[in-house]
Amino acid sequence: MTTWLRALALTLATLFAVPAAAQGDLTGRPFALADAMQLAAKHNPNLRAAVELEVQAKAQRDQAWAFVQPTISAGYQYRVNDREIALDFADSFDTSFLTDAFEPLYGNVGYILGELAEDNMIEPEDCDELAAINGFEDCAALLDAIQNGVDVTGDPGTEPPTQEPSIIQPKTQQFLNVDASWPISPRAISMGMAGQQNVLSARAQIRQARDQLLLAVVQTYAGAWQVQESVALLREQIGLAEAHLKDTQALASAGMITKDVTLRAQLEVEKIKRQLRDAEQMQRAALRGLKVAIGKRDLEIGSLTPLPTVSIERLDAEGLAKEAMEARPEVAGAEAQALAAQNMEADAVLQFLPTFAVAANWRWSDQAAGFDDKKTAWWIGLGVSLPIWDGGIKVHNARIAASRKRQAVANIDAVRQQVAMDVENAWDAFTTKRDAVSVAKLEQELAAEAYRLVEVRYKAGKARQVELLDAQTALKFAELGLVQAQVDRELAAAELLAASGRVGDVGG
Repeated sequence: MTTWLRALALTLATLFAVPAAAQGDLTGRPFALADAMQLAAKHNPNLRAAVELEVQAKAQRDQAWAFVQPTISAGYQYRVNDREIALDFADSFDTSFLTDAFEPLYGNVGYILGELAEDNMIEPEDCDELAAINGFEDCAALLDAIQNGVDVTGDPGTEPPTQEPSIIQPKTQQFLNVDASWPISPRAISMGMAGQQNVLSARAQIRQARDQLLLAVVQTYAGAWQVQESVALLREQIGLAEAHLKDTQALASAGMITKDVTLRAQLEVEKIKRQLRDAEQMQRAALRGLKVAIGKRDLEIGSLTPLPTVSIERLDAEGLAKEAMEARPEVAGAEAQALAAQNMEADAVLQFLPTFAVAANWRWSDQAAGFDDKKTAWWIGLGVSLPIWDGGIKVHNARIAASRKRQAVANIDAVRQQVAMDVENAWDAFTTKRDAVSVAKLEQELAAEAYRLVEVRYKAGKARQVELLDAQTALKFAELGLVQAQVDRELAAAELLAASGRVGDVGG
């Protein structure tokens, strides 16, 4: 294998190191660079994975706002206790002391009311109302109960009123709780702003991944097209070598040249055919690499169209560097990360402030909630929490946040310097490759003219076969060199646009 084939194989091995992508098909017309870039942007799995960075960043941003949103929870519980607990007041307390204590009081009340009624100092309607409130038929029954009631005076022959035991803990219980809380904290503002900057940073990372993918597709396509053109040139060289062989065989038949000349011509044909087989194998590998680069392993690719001429409007590195500062996603991402770090530093300071929360609870049980007959209960309140000392965790968080802010700010300067250097290096490479095209074209024209003159002299019998073969080899390498120079120029232009943040303009 010749030197140029080895170099081309090494170049393609490097260019094909790109991620795999999804399946697809495109048939019926020549395959252009713009087609490859569009398909790669749509099907490449690494790019699809990068898109999820924005989804995750938005979820984290929304999670920050969720910290100040009301939360509501409901719960149900069915409980089986080990035993039933009841309290019987009739058995637990001796009511005789109550009778003895309240007997004078009730007796006096009955006497007073009786005197008031006899002297017509209390209205019958008022007395009847008091009787109805206390469960008696009329005023006379109330007065009789107060003066002579068995439940107070304890007269013999009467039974005290009965009272059911109070259940303190039943055997089974059911509970239903609804809790609500609404935290009020200024930290949500700083965290939400930091989350929004992280979203912008994620978008910048997606753009960066897309630009890198498109540049890799351009490089891979250029390598495949170069091999395709090399195969075409080698086939033309085989045609020239076979024509030369026929002429040599004719001269040998006429006895004008010796057999070694014919063998040398045959050897030249076989050498070029071997180079063609190697180039065709590289072409198949190049097309497979192109399919992998754009993510369509089952794609049917015919011929590749020539690389489009990439125009560079600006003719100075300084202007391109200024454009790159505005267009490169790395710069935008670094600035967004710095703003996010600044907001997180503010959040670390806000951790030292008090936090407020409005809380509420509603509860239902299948038994009374208290000493009344209500089975439901609720409460609402406002709470405040002031951090005093947590072992220094908040202090350390503040120090880390401040350090990350300084780091992010310094990273902006580092990214800007890197972008400027990328543009300058790409500009130097572009100018060098651009100037090399005209030189390679002159070499190809000179080699073509030299081959034509040697061929004329050879047919006239004034040049040796070695001269013709040398001229043919020189023409072959000059044509391959021109193809290489053209590819290098377009690749350098594409890399310059990529360094300027405009790789999408390469496809036309």
